[in-house]
Amino acid sequence: MPRRRIEVSVSHDEFEDLNNALEDHRNGFTDMAEQASNGLGLEPEYWEGRANEVQSLLEKVNEHSREETAAANDSSRPRGTAQRPDREAQPDPHD
Repeated sequence: MPRRRIEVSVSHDEFEDLNNALEDHRNGFTDMAEQASNGLGLEPEYWEGRANEVQSLLEKVNEHSREETAAANDSSRPRGTAQRPDREAQPDPHD
């Protein structure tokens, strides 16, 4: 299936709305899987697969959000002041 790339900038509230909508959508598929196990509709495996797809999307959205936040924090620092992840902060000998 062809992939689509989307780039959006959302407020904190919009992000929470998106997150909640994806969780509700995933939970709806989980409910459908339960109903299917009682003989209603399509096979439970189909709905479980769809729930897993939405969970994966939710994780991607959250991962991208964390990356954006980290990048924004780094870009707000003056140049040359970013801490290196492989070194602990050391006191300035000139203090």
